[in-house]
Amino acid sequence: MNNRELVWQYLRRGSIALVVILLAWRLRQTVQLFMISIFFASAITPAVEQMERRRVSRGFAVGIIYIGLLLILLTTVAPAPRLIAELAQFFTKLPELALKIRLPDLSFLGISQQQLYDIAQPKILIDQVQGIGKDIAGQTVEFTFKLVNGLGITLLSLLITGYLVVNAKDLIRKILSPFSPEIRNEVLILIPPINRCVGSYVLGRIGTSVLLGFCTYLSIEFLNVPYSGALGLLVAVSNLIPFVGPILGLIPMVIAAWSQGIVIVGLVVGISFTLQQIEAWVLQPWLVGPYLNLDPFELLLSIIIGAELLGVVGALIAPPVAGVGRIIFNHFYEKRLALKLEAEREAEVQVELEDRIINKDNLTPTSTE
Repeated sequence: MNNRELVWQYLRRGSIALVVILLAWRLRQTVQLFMISIFFASAITPAVEQMERRRVSRGFAVGIIYIGLLLILLTTVAPAPRLIAELAQFFTKLPELALKIRLPDLSFLGISQQQLYDIAQPKILIDQVQGIGKDIAGQTVEFTFKLVNGLGITLLSLLITGYLVVNAKDLIRKILSPFSPEIRNEVLILIPPINRCVGSYVLGRIGTSVLLGFCTYLSIEFLNVPYSGALGLLVAVSNLIPFVGPILGLIPMVIAAWSQGIVIVGLVVGISFTLQQIEAWVLQPWLVGPYLNLDPFELLLSIIIGAELLGVVGALIAPPVAGVGRIIFNHFYEKRLALKLEAEREAEVQVELEDRIINKDNLTPTSTE
């Protein structure tokens, strides 16, 4: 291939890539819908395959999973407007609750309570949170409409997801048909671990967060802490954010429980700490840890980069994306290492054969005249 043909080939590939990018940008909402559907399909595929091994058809397995999701949605969405209203009320009354908290007297260190208030500047934060509460209270009806609209998009995405999962084998075969056998084999090898990574993260994070929020709600409701429903919702949502999420969920509980006395505050902190430890050391390693393939530093780095690029949503989706990247990197690194070892073995065998031939020639007696 001469230089002109090589340049023409690169120009053609670049033009095709540019057209694809422009088309994806113009149809970004549709592309986003399909990306969400593919994400959901990867999440439920491991469960579908488990049921398929027990002689359950893929369509029936998807139906069972969707019935479970429908029950969860009904139990979650039905009290949502009430919880949002309660959350708005909590944020609106947060200054009144915060005023009941007395900062410690550090006069023996030369710091008065007023100076502590000036350092902490709680009024600015409280005013901002109170503004959020008023906005939520004024948009409860609008939020309900948005929730219904979001449910419609979710249902459409679930329909596409079901189609992708049921017809996964045929779709993969058709998509990979233009590629070489080597590329097809590589993709088929990578699909199962990627599905397990995404599925375990989605089910693990969302499932444990919902369970944590529900257990928190039951515990603080038993202790007669006000706004228990809204606080349970805050814990469930904030727990989706790794590392800082548990602290963000604990602070409002402490503020709400302060009026009940220091004993109740201690119980709330103890219950929250216990539930967080169970979630972090038992549920997460069991459900997510074996499949995410990330050490703590890589996980933290992926969250920081995701938050920098896409905010809270980026922080949520960054770990599975990084986990998928780690799976792909490990696969090709191990393959390259195996090829290198195989080449070294072949070289050693070749050298050994050559040594044997040389030794054999040296040991062969020469004929004399």
